[in-house]
Amino acid sequence: MKNIITSLLFLLGAFSLSAQSGPAGGGMPKGFKMPAVGRVYGKVLDKTTKEAIPYVSVVISKGDSVIGGSFTKDNGEFNIEALPFGKFNLKVTFLGYTTLQKPFTITPQTVEQDLGNISLESSEKVLGTVEIEGVKSTSVMNIDRKVFNVDNNITSKGGTAMDVMKNIPSVTLDENGNAQLRQNAATIYIDGRPTTLTLDQIPSDQIDRVEVITNPSAKFEASTTGGIINIVMKSNTKPGYNGVITGGIGTNNRYNGMVALNIKQRPFGLSIMYNYMTFSNPVTGYTNRTLLSNGVPTGYLNTNDSTRFGNTFQTGLISLDYYLNNRNTITLAENLVSGDFLSDDRQHFSALNGSDTLISKGLRTANTHTQFQNYTSKLQYKKTFPKKGQELTADLNYNTTIAKSPSTYITNAYLANGSVIQGYPTTQVNYGNNLSEMYTFQADYTNPISDSTKIELGVRSSYRPANQGLDVQTLNTATNSYATDTFLTAHYRIRDVVNAAYVNYTTRWKRLDFMLGLRVEDSYYQGVLTDKSTSFQYQYPSDWNNVMNALFPSLFISRKLNDRQEFQFKVSRKINRPNYRQLMPFIMFSDKNNYLIGNPSLTPEFITLAEMNFNQRLDKGNLFFTIFYRNTQNPLTPYSYVSPTDGSVLITTTINGKQSNTVGMDNTFKYELFKGFEATLNMNLFYTVIDASYNNTSISNQGFNYTGKLNLMYHLPWSLTAQVSGNYESPKVIPQGTTNAIYFADCGLSKDYHKFLVFTLSLSDIFDTKSRGSHLVTDMYTQDMLMRRETRYLKFTAMLRFGKADASLFKRKSGQQQQTDDGGFF
Repeated sequence: MKNIITSLLFLLGAFSLSAQSGPAGGGMPKGFKMPAVGRVYGKVLDKTTKEAIPYVSVVISKGDSVIGGSFTKDNGEFNIEALPFGKFNLKVTFLGYTTLQKPFTITPQTVEQDLGNISLESSEKVLGTVEIEGVKSTSVMNIDRKVFNVDNNITSKGGTAMDVMKNIPSVTLDENGNAQLRQNAATIYIDGRPTTLTLDQIPSDQIDRVEVITNPSAKFEASTTGGIINIVMKSNTKPGYNGVITGGIGTNNRYNGMVALNIKQRPFGLSIMYNYMTFSNPVTGYTNRTLLSNGVPTGYLNTNDSTRFGNTFQTGLISLDYYLNNRNTITLAENLVSGDFLSDDRQHFSALNGSDTLISKGLRTANTHTQFQNYTSKLQYKKTFPKKGQELTADLNYNTTIAKSPSTYITNAYLANGSVIQGYPTTQVNYGNNLSEMYTFQADYTNPISDSTKIELGVRSSYRPANQGLDVQTLNTATNSYATDTFLTAHYRIRDVVNAAYVNYTTRWKRLDFMLGLRVEDSYYQGVLTDKSTSFQYQYPSDWNNVMNALFPSLFISRKLNDRQEFQFKVSRKINRPNYRQLMPFIMFSDKNNYLIGNPSLTPEFITLAEMNFNQRLDKGNLFFTIFYRNTQNPLTPYSYVSPTDGSVLITTTINGKQSNTVGMDNTFKYELFKGFEATLNMNLFYTVIDASYNNTSISNQGFNYTGKLNLMYHLPWSLTAQVSGNYESPKVIPQGTTNAIYFADCGLSKDYHKFLVFTLSLSDIFDTKSRGSHLVTDMYTQDMLMRRETRYLKFTAMLRFGKADASLFKRKSGQQQQTDDGGFF
């Protein structure tokens, strides 16, 4: 081990020729220079005419020493780079105008600063000091959102965003790995924009922080009914270059590697990233169903599944920023994600009569090979203004996904005496394909009219065409040839259009802050079964009689009681439109005893969200307390029933219920117990009432449930950091039963070598307890289901940071070098 570390440290030196070692016991190396990476810019105007003044002298000094300077351009702009950290004075002079001076400070948190429009006049006016300093905390509880910095999250190193979410308060994951907030599906954003990527397609090592928005304002899409999880990716704000190399290995054939490089030298900024990840994922489970007649068992259907998944992801990103000038930037980015999944499933099934006597049994094997490529292209324009907070952004995005998924199913069935049932074995081959696109345009403008008043305006338009299909062929054993199964084969075309505009107005009246918002959305959806001459569609609003279905207001009221306490009330209206899986009237999934089919008569559900927040800042922590209420009209409700033609088949579809109501509490408590030891506790309590009916059958349920998360982080001596986290979700009510409890714990240990080399060892699901299941009860059947998506695994990850903060990377004179305070790495 000692030789390995020595070799890594030796290789590390090759990344920076200027790296030096400090004297024993610490201190700065001989000849050390503070990094000159700061930049200030602005524009000089005539105060009376508001016209730009060219050739103005702009000088930066520290005491009696001149640090840098320049003359303004024809448009009055100036740009001064290569400034070290420290406090400075800006001096603006021009013949016929009064000299103006302005102090400012360059810190690691304020490397680049816009000093705004500087107006020269006959009377002297010295502007205030510009200085922002802060320490990065693991979490920040703002009144409108919770911000969690995850760069130091040990247990997610070398993983995906799914691993990150396990440690985010209020967030849970469903059986498919999708994020939920307060038991509702959350919308995933990346850098403030919606994304088509799933959590397992986002590398955790590229995530800087996660923002949780439980009740989005009218600025955001009306379909964000379950809140927003905004994943903010790491970005380069310092001039020069920096990068990260990571590699990992773990049990279950886990391997991952990533290379990321950022280069910034005005007028360009370039970011490149490539990530590779592969792992095996064993899944086991069972489904036990009891058929009933007047409460008396008439039969039993049991299945046991064992599946082995082999998953490989590759992610690539290239992004180019071009700075037209100090306040105008164009960004062009391309992101590619590809996946290759192999699955080998073995399902044993059996049927018994009411006396628990075996009638038949069998084995179904399934082999599937899924491949997909996802491409996202982005063109963005951003303009800032001299007024702090005033900003205009416009971006055009194009996303496309190409996927194919061939699979082969072989089923053998036998009577209790072991003889083969007539018609078996059967062989079925499925060919799934998908081509989906999304075109999105969005523009947002923010104008802070005063310190307490702000207006936000924006428009958004999205168009999503998709062509998807499933070809099913069965083997005719007599002729040894395949024939198309017209019952299961389906091809469909989707057109989904949503146009929106919003306005948010923020103001203050006495001691209350108000934010009033209104969003208008027009939506159109069309689905066509191209091989069955069937189509369906909906449009909201369809006419002036239901124009209210297009209006989505929001109202936020907050009051700052003192420097430590703040109160807020939020209410908003949302819409959740049914997706194609819920709508398409053909079988989306099937095995011997289960069908999943869509319902084309579905209509959107409309949701009212309300919550009251109280934020208490403590000397060593923070308490964020929330009471929330959710009312859903026409809720999209999963419903299962026994096939009227085959009592052994359970059909699951989606229906519109009457309404559902949920009231609950969401509390997050963060506290530093002692120096270096931080605890974050999150507790949620829910009471849910469900009211629905289908085919004159009432479907109602109600009950309490709760969730809890505890995250402990301890910074030990010798640059060691330990983390332990635990999660618990109690059984919760669903329309026809309850889910099972979910509980698991993770831990990790990290070692940091001089801020540029980090080793991490983590263990997921320490006690091997994580599983999901449900218990359904109806007049026709009861059913118990359990699935273990993944077992315990151990993972080791190494991360190497390198870089140089250099404001003149490509225009340095011979012999000149600049160095960061840690030997050239940051």
